Amino acid sequence: MTPNSIVAIASMTKPVTTVAVLQLVEKGLIDLHSPITKYLPELAEIKVLKGFTEDGDMALESPSAIPTTFQLLTHTSGFVYEFTNSRAFESVKMGLVPSIFSGLAGLQAPMGFSPGARWEYGIGLDWAGVIVERVSGLTLDVYFKRHIFEPLKMSDTAYVVPEADSSRVAAIHVRTEAGFSPTPPTPPVVTGGHGLFSTVSDYLRFLRAILRGGELDGARVLQPESVAEMFNNQIGDFEVNPGRTAMPAMLKDYDFGFGAPAKWGLGFLIHEAPTIGGRPAGSVSWAGIFNSYFWIDRENGIVAMASTQLMPLYDEEAVSLLTEFEGLVYEHVGQD
Repeated sequence: MTPNSIVAIASMTKPVTTVAVLQLVEKGLIDLHSPITKYLPELAEIKVLKGFTEDGDMALESPSAIPTTFQLLTHTSGFVYEFTNSRAFESVKMGLVPSIFSGLAGLQAPMGFSPGARWEYGIGLDWAGVIVERVSGLTLDVYFKRHIFEPLKMSDTAYVVPEADSSRVAAIHVRTEAGFSPTPPTPPVVTGGHGLFSTVSDYLRFLRAILRGGELDGARVLQPESVAEMFNNQIGDFEVNPGRTAMPAMLKDYDFGFGAPAKWGLGFLIHEAPTIGGRPAGSVSWAGIFNSYFWIDRENGIVAMASTQLMPLYDEEAVSLLTEFEGLVYEHVGQD
């Protein structure tokens, strides 16, 4: 692994999708607080999964409201993940809905709760990506390339790795009792919630642009006012709490606040208190399922990323590596 190894960044795709949505908000093409049926009329009849009937079918009901794009971005929409939501997991296990890992067909799953009821991580950003495509008239890969990656000179970030660069792709491994086991490559999928490949060098350019209020090396991808909202608590009294896994092979029980209270902004988890590794309150972060992690610390002018290609997410040794790395970074804060 080197800073230019190409890695699957999984859910670190979500902040990129958030930037794309906010770009279209700035242009007046997306209203964050309108029902998503304004852009996705096919979701007018979306249902909420309440449980299962005696004959093994899904018990569905209409939501109290149609979610908004704002709720998609803040994980308060009601759309959930099967690996963290037990009912969603059961519906996939019973063959009633496709898995999100089967591709875009997985977006057709019912919601886990009515919009605005709580914070729960899910596939809302995948639907936000569909909105970007509908509004812009471009596929998500083309939109990202034109409006984010090319301006920021992120030449190694894409949904499909060119054949000429295939030798730089790091293999994904699963930790087993017998050691590390490589997994077969996953087929490319273009969606707002996951799917991008990048390098540490490239993704740090994206993070640096956010740190600098939406601009890097003369290229502006967002206005400072939009970036400021990404760092503000957007979920009110809701909390981003530690969670339990429904699929231990994909994700362990987790706490992305690392023992401290956390909120959600637009695209990022917000640390409300200093972390044990040294991040100050107000810094933001997120991760990808292959144990890639990043944070942005505006107080000290720091962006950082630690990437592995290892499953399940929240692997103890990967988190220990992250914490040690973070501690080493903050040992030098304030020094010449």
